[in-house]
Amino acid sequence: MKRAKELDTGNVEYKLTLTNLLTNQQKLDSLATQMHFRLGEGGGEAIYLIGVEDDGRLIGISETELEESENTLTEIAALINAQVSRIRIRDGEEGKVGEYLIRRIIGAEDLPIDITIDTVGNVDSGKSTIIGCLISNDLDDGRGSARLKVLRHLHEIESGRTSSVSHQVLGFDAKGRTVNYSSPSASVSPLTMSEVVENSSKIISFVDLAGHERYLKTTIFGLAGYAPDYSLLVIGANAGVLRMTKEHLGVSAALKIPMIVVINKIDLVNLEITKRTQDQVKSVLKLPGVDKIPMIIKNYDDMVVASKHIPSGRVAPIFKISCVTGEGFDLLRNFFNLVPARLKWDEYEDDEFLLYIDEVFSVSGVGTVVSGTINRGTIHANDIVKLGPFSGGNPFKETRIRSIHYKRVPVKHLHAGQSGTYALHGIDYNDVRKGMILTQRNDIPVVRSFSANVFVLYHPTTIRMGYEAVIHVNTVRQTAKIIEMSEAPLRTGQRANVTFRFKYKPEYIMEGQKILFREGRTKGIGIITSIEN
Repeated sequence: MKRAKELDTGNVEYKLTLTNLLTNQQKLDSLATQMHFRLGEGGGEAIYLIGVEDDGRLIGISETELEESENTLTEIAALINAQVSRIRIRDGEEGKVGEYLIRRIIGAEDLPIDITIDTVGNVDSGKSTIIGCLISNDLDDGRGSARLKVLRHLHEIESGRTSSVSHQVLGFDAKGRTVNYSSPSASVSPLTMSEVVENSSKIISFVDLAGHERYLKTTIFGLAGYAPDYSLLVIGANAGVLRMTKEHLGVSAALKIPMIVVINKIDLVNLEITKRTQDQVKSVLKLPGVDKIPMIIKNYDDMVVASKHIPSGRVAPIFKISCVTGEGFDLLRNFFNLVPARLKWDEYEDDEFLLYIDEVFSVSGVGTVVSGTINRGTIHANDIVKLGPFSGGNPFKETRIRSIHYKRVPVKHLHAGQSGTYALHGIDYNDVRKGMILTQRNDIPVVRSFSANVFVLYHPTTIRMGYEAVIHVNTVRQTAKIIEMSEAPLRTGQRANVTFRFKYKPEYIMEGQKILFREGRTKGIGIITSIEN
């Protein structure tokens, strides 16, 4: 048996044994330095395999050697303020192979590992119910009790259908225990979002998006604008793969977001119907343009393997669960504990600060507050930034960041990849809109026209000069008109270089960004190749 060869970079480390080392402090310090590097490569998490040669050969060691090696691993982790949790023990060629998760303990000034997952799927598939069960550890009563923990508005509670974007967090401590309901304080009363964040070493940030067709623009906005690591596609076993299921899957695939698939409500149907839905899911995942390898998660080992391979985007794990009986929930919860961050933000931390605004609020006693995920750089409370672009005159206004909150926790600073809310000084609520930016750049191009290499995913007829569609770039969402085409007309499946002009106001976009355009059932994707003022 053999794994891939160990790499010098990355967060995975192979060790044959770690025996006879507890009295050798110099060696322990050296191994602690190595572990610190691996944790840095994994953003605070590392995987250690014991009983494995550097070339990936799963030799295995005796149970006594493995136990001593595990104790040594725990001692090494303690030297750098990290904890060890056992993932699994399996057979090697000559003995046992141990697999361990090393996770850094978060200090008072640190923020947890944060993985964003957008939840999509057809209306009534049970997206909000699944999130409600995960964050509370309470099962649904079959009449929607779990989703009440997630829904934000009265009309959503009355209809049972999500129409807005809501955010929830599932927290894990350094040992992999669920903070939301496993911590001592959670047994007294449910923890608030800020309490979960403060007590977690890793959090899963769920973005619950609408499933109804009339809210498709909101769903696309969430997938394009919230920089998700993964999308969670929920399918009702009783309904199967519907048109909106394919729409959401298509958008996720176009934006190259790896997918986790959940077949929900298996308690409502027999095994034959569940199998039929499962076969539908596998077929649609294999379609050209999606091109995933479906992986049915049947047991713990399947779940561990899927958690390692999902960042590549090729493997799509399929979980089968019931929110009423709880079947399959342990596997799904453990998967979220193990799944690694996909997006590597550390390479952008030293860039000039840039943030796209995704929400705007007017808070009593505070004033105008905006939210968004930092695309580049680092921002501190009281930093001076520029807000815009505005139409006409000076496209950018200078403002000060009065305070910063990270998932309702006040913080002094945030860096690339982290999402927060920012109170702005001297800015009127009515002057700010989604799609604007906050930045510290001096040379900020204001874009009215741009060119892109586009691919038409679907269009019922032909696309010609003058065609108008809604353009999505990050949180920018505006109608644009085609003013130049390298080929005309364009039909489904064709590619061309196209120049768009925004119809109403200038935006801030950059070369190399992905775009998604839509109009009715028309869908297309592209890459920005040039911009014009």
